[in-house]
Amino acid sequence: MLLLRGASEVVTPPETSVPLSGEAMGLVERHSNSDVLIEGNKIVAVGKKLECEADEVIDVKGKVIVPGFVDPHTHLVWAGSREHELEWKLQGRTYQEILASGGGILRTVKETRNSNIEELQEESLYRFKNAVKSGSTTIEIKSGYGLELETELKQLKVANWLGKLGLAETVVTFMGAHALPEGKDRREYISEVINMISEVKDLAVFCDVFCEEGAFTEDESRKILHEALKQGLGLKIHADEFGDTGGGRLAAELGVVSADHLAGSTIDTIVELREAGTIGVLLPGTPFAILSDHFAPARKMIANKLPLALATDCNPNCYTESMQLVQQLAVFRMKMSPAEALVASTVNSAFAIGKTDRGCIAEGWRADLLICDVSDYRHLTYHFGKNHVNSVIIAGKVIDVSAD
Repeated sequence: MLLLRGASEVVTPPETSVPLSGEAMGLVERHSNSDVLIEGNKIVAVGKKLECEADEVIDVKGKVIVPGFVDPHTHLVWAGSREHELEWKLQGRTYQEILASGGGILRTVKETRNSNIEELQEESLYRFKNAVKSGSTTIEIKSGYGLELETELKQLKVANWLGKLGLAETVVTFMGAHALPEGKDRREYISEVINMISEVKDLAVFCDVFCEEGAFTEDESRKILHEALKQGLGLKIHADEFGDTGGGRLAAELGVVSADHLAGSTIDTIVELREAGTIGVLLPGTPFAILSDHFAPARKMIANKLPLALATDCNPNCYTESMQLVQQLAVFRMKMSPAEALVASTVNSAFAIGKTDRGCIAEGWRADLLICDVSDYRHLTYHFGKNHVNSVIIAGKVIDVSAD
């Protein structure tokens, strides 16, 4: 057994069997001067001065323990870089204009297709370790930089490989419908994506589609997601990033697990998503990275009781692996409270990828924990630009996050 002794506070969302929403998102339990006892991969007790015969005791006096962060939306497996596009953004070029000129996703597609699997593993492992160092203990990873079967499979294999390294757990998503490949007929490519699903379904848990102007229409997205559902995959959707263009309504119609982005969703769409039982995954790093003030209306969503999760959207356009930064952006730019940001980064984000055993610190829950160099959990968002994570515990094991 592992005993974490004497934390300044242990902070956790309340135990729940459903995603938290409304006022409940702003409520966390704070256990002062407390211990956490772990046996195997489970938490067995939380309390003051626990009496036990532990195999290992870690002194956490002066520190805060929170659940490990769950990042439910990343594109972490890719090759190459796009730092030159930052200058284009500063010159006023929009995301859609960069994509239309062969940049953006299409640039990364070329570089990812040209990489071999060893190169892709090396580049992705660097980002994966960065994510763990900053507190991510479960990470969703999408494909979508292949746009043809061979490279999509390569990405999915690397994403699964990362999850077997004894670091964070991965949840893998097929996203062949990320963009229309250059020179491809739309109908032809939709058929190709639908045919890919049977080839990739054993390597993925979910299927995602970018339903947005300049990407895939509502009808095209519906066809792809219907086939994914028939093949046994869970459903996700990139929706309403730039406006209420039908993706959010389609998400509600299909009852997808999560609808992600939602910066342009109207109140009617928000209510439809709530009624469908869909979780809204907000990605504040994305508008920040494209120099936009168009952040998702988190306060309206919380007021209308849509359960929310937060994610990094780690990709070449929004290059961060840090869930701490995402929580800070959620607080400073979307006016979420520190408690809401923590809930949205732990138990709710776990539900957003189908995980119901993590995200809370209580007896019987999976022992994914962060020991943080703060005395009050609100410093995780108050003091920005710093990694506050001292130690990462995943499935009851202390992870060496200092190794290169």
